[in-house]
Amino acid sequence: MKTPELHHSSGRRVDMPLKVGVLGAGAVGAYVGGLIALRTKSDVVMVGRRRFVDQVSAGGVTLRPDPRRPRDVHSIRAMHVTVDDDPKALAGCDIVLVAVKSTATADAAAQLERIAERGGFPPHALVLSLQNGVGNGSILVRALEKHGVATLPCMVNFNVVWDSYASDDVRDGCKIRRCTPAKPGMPCVGIHNLPERAEADGTGLVDHPSVFAAKKANLAAFVEALRETGLAVSLERDILPVQYGKLLINLQSPVNAISGAPVPTTLSRRRFRMAWRALVLEALDVFRACGIKPARPYVPFLPFVLALPDWAYNAAAFALFPLDPGCKSSMLQDCETGRATEIDALCGEIVRLARRNANRARDEDAGAGGEGGDDARGIGRGIGRALAALGFGFGGFGFGFGFGRGSSRRGRTAPLNARAIELVRRLERVGLPDGRMGPDELWEALTR
Repeated sequence: MKTPELHHSSGRRVDMPLKVGVLGAGAVGAYVGGLIALRTKSDVVMVGRRRFVDQVSAGGVTLRPDPRRPRDVHSIRAMHVTVDDDPKALAGCDIVLVAVKSTATADAAAQLERIAERGGFPPHALVLSLQNGVGNGSILVRALEKHGVATLPCMVNFNVVWDSYASDDVRDGCKIRRCTPAKPGMPCVGIHNLPERAEADGTGLVDHPSVFAAKKANLAAFVEALRETGLAVSLERDILPVQYGKLLINLQSPVNAISGAPVPTTLSRRRFRMAWRALVLEALDVFRACGIKPARPYVPFLPFVLALPDWAYNAAAFALFPLDPGCKSSMLQDCETGRATEIDALCGEIVRLARRNANRARDEDAGAGGEGGDDARGIGRGIGRALAALGFGFGGFGFGFGFGRGSSRRGRTAPLNARAIELVRRLERVGLPDGRMGPDELWEALTR
């Protein structure tokens, strides 16, 4: 990999190998960090739980990067990566990948801030958030931008499973398996790009031109490293629409967790798919009311595809989106191991946006003295209901929206996503298999 030409704030040119750190080396973090260590010349430091450190120290890291080729196995010896359970080991990294659960983002931000306060990161350092949800980047930005450390939110478009997480024998090492193949024309990782030129951050500070150029070179070097690993990468001018698109896909996580079965098994049954579809349609209504347009090419067709009969859906999924038979959402993996889930970062985001829509609409209605366009809105909603009944519910991308000021009242509440949160919280309390539900039971519980 080409070594970037980096400049410290003094203007001194420094030629150095790229040093990549991972904070939260679980399934995603260890997979990406492991690929970088395996296929590039970068130095990799991975910080994770004690279990992870013990496994890697005793047995290294084993990666299975292609679910279509299960015999394609790669091993990384412990001597080729640095592992630690202390975040201080990340000092001096050019790139830090944050891969902790959304529930731990505030703690991760505080840990990185302590390093930055002591000058532990070079001026060109970048922090990238490889996390689910849409709010983690802003938490990291608030902690780090005042120290001159740029934070770039990202979107990860693949699923991995930490097969050896529950292993009692650390000598088995850390075994990570990718469960979703690359999708043609779609990136595996989307990264929010740096602006073309230095801009004032939230503290009013602007990077020196040489420092900003070094950050640009650092990002370019990291993107090159990711591409050397075989991961398709896109640089996005605005990552939020991409993250919101991924959020719609992640709404299958509570359905998968409550089913207690691998994702392919869950999605092979129409009632489970219809539960996911209901969450998606509600989210699309909320997005439309917010003016959010998710940037995913298949989003407008997702509700239709999920409503297909089992034989048609399973045939299409086998041909277009083949999954490893053991593919599990991270939420199901959390429930299996007794960890807190990220339900608040997924369905919780939809509920928060709906509440914001309701508050804004209430203020607008109060200022305008009422709503207009009821007849037109009623026609639009009637068309939307009829099409939704046929499986053509497109939320904010199709029919069902009204006309005139105020549009409709849709998108101001999210009762289905709120109910999904309650069901997952129950699952966290009682655990598996006691908290597991069948497709009909889940549908009744979600829509009652």
